Amino acid sequence: MGKKQAENVAKKLKGEKLDVIFVSDFLRTRQTAEIVNKFHNVPIVEELKVSEFKSGFEGHNVSEYRMAAKHDVFDFKLKGKESWNDVKKRVNNFIEHLKNNNYENVLVVSHGEIVQIAVGILRGLSDEETRKIVPDNCDIFEFDI
Repeated sequence: MGKKQAENVAKKLKGEKLDVIFVSDFLRTRQTAEIVNKFHNVPIVEELKVSEFKSGFEGHNVSEYRMAAKHDVFDFKLKGKESWNDVKKRVNNFIEHLKNNNYENVLVVSHGEIVQIAVGILRGLSDEETRKIVPDNCDIFEFDI
C-alpha cells in the first residue's frame, strides 16, 4: 500500500519544480522520496531534524505512550528520549533552516507526528490544536515560508 501511495504522490507532484527533497533517517522515507524523485532528479538529503519522534515507546502501541504521558503530554519523556516540546523545537529549527536558505520549493518526507507538529507551527496553532491534526500516509501539505 505504501508504494502505491508514493506513486500517487509522485504523479500529483510530477509538474512541480523541486530544489531538494529532505528525508528522515528511516529507509521508508528515502524509498518514498526516490519514487517521487523519478520525475525531478534533485538531491535527496537526510535531515535528522525531521526524524521520527523518539519517545522510547517505539514498537509499542500508541495507547501505552498516551497512558504514560497523560499527566504532562507536552513535557513527558523517558530518560535519554524526547518530549513533544523537544520534537517541536527541532522541527521549528528545521523550518528556520528552510527560511534562511534560498530554497524555492522543497519536499519533506517524514513521519506523522513530525508532519503534525510542522503543520501546527506553520499554521500558528496551539499545541492542543496541533494534536488534533492527524495526517494520513503520503498526505501533502503546502506552505509558503
